[in-house]
Amino acid sequence: MLYLIRYSEIGTKGDNRSFFEGLLARNIKAKMNEKGISGDIKIEQARLVVNTETNINDILKKTFGIASFSIVKKINPNPDEIKSFFSNLKVDKKFRVSVNRRSKNFPYSSQEFARILGEIVLRNNPQAKVDLENYDINLGLDIGDDWSYFYDNIYDGPGGIPVRSQGKGVVLISGGIDSPVAAYLMLKRGMEISLIHYFQSSRLLEKVFRNKELLEEYSPYPIEIKIVDHRKLLGPTVLKLRKEGKERWTCLFCKNLMYKEAEKYAKEIGARAIVTGENLGQVASQTLDNLATIESDFHFPIFRPLIGFDKLEIERISEKIGAFDIFISVASSCDCFFLPPRPKTRSDSSEFLELEAKIIGETHDNID
Repeated sequence: MLYLIRYSEIGTKGDNRSFFEGLLARNIKAKMNEKGISGDIKIEQARLVVNTETNINDILKKTFGIASFSIVKKINPNPDEIKSFFSNLKVDKKFRVSVNRRSKNFPYSSQEFARILGEIVLRNNPQAKVDLENYDINLGLDIGDDWSYFYDNIYDGPGGIPVRSQGKGVVLISGGIDSPVAAYLMLKRGMEISLIHYFQSSRLLEKVFRNKELLEEYSPYPIEIKIVDHRKLLGPTVLKLRKEGKERWTCLFCKNLMYKEAEKYAKEIGARAIVTGENLGQVASQTLDNLATIESDFHFPIFRPLIGFDKLEIERISEKIGAFDIFISVASSCDCFFLPPRPKTRSDSSEFLELEAKIIGETHDNID
């Protein structure tokens, strides 16, 4: 089978375009190798051409950087040979002809040659009709310098840019909807990801590993994950907060400690940012005041790709990629052992830092 792969955003990269094209080719090859599929990949004038004996539609539909792709037949870019090919097509439906001329040496414009080919099809198929808007079949031709490619199918790719083109990040992953969607969106923007999960229950951990497997369908490479015991991470701090009558601050200290643990992991593996599924105003720790407070003593880059999404938009993406089915597969509830009755929704950074110096400082002294 011969595939013609188109990209969109990569075409805007100017002098760096060859880097992105090469990375996209390597990412496709990595997924093919993972599945034991052999084949050749070539870069031809803003297109990738894959020659393989195996259907790889499922791979291409989940490889970021691809705008669309078609299964094609190769034709010499000679106008007479192309005309001869179209004269042998059998068409009994409403059709249109679309031509994309990448070659500047081809003697016809795209529209002019599409009209010529349409007339040839009509002449040899009197039962067929031209309909440019409500067609049943699109007869496509992509003309390059060395080869032309005929197709009657176009499949959508996932868009975005190739994974590993924008470095590595650590994603805080849970068993909910938001974090796997955030991870998916950062993969789409070319970030290679590793995951960190704060263990609270086996039920949630099962979902986390299913989300990991789901995300690996969109990643050309295996995704690493680190599991951290949530109780051990937060427990000593919560005891101090309760002792001081400051239990309402628990969620802020929890998220701050998660950030810091994720930063340590990021530095260990050479990642340059952490990614969260936080969404403005969704829960107590995600008000604007609290987000500012949580990172008031934190200087590592934090990406929040869902910050301006509403819940329905997030759910639509999760349904599209399969994360929603994982979320509803097991009854969901908050498994946090430390959740206070009335979490603080409005906080002040200076008060947090003062409390942190007292609480975390004492906790660290006891641990050390």
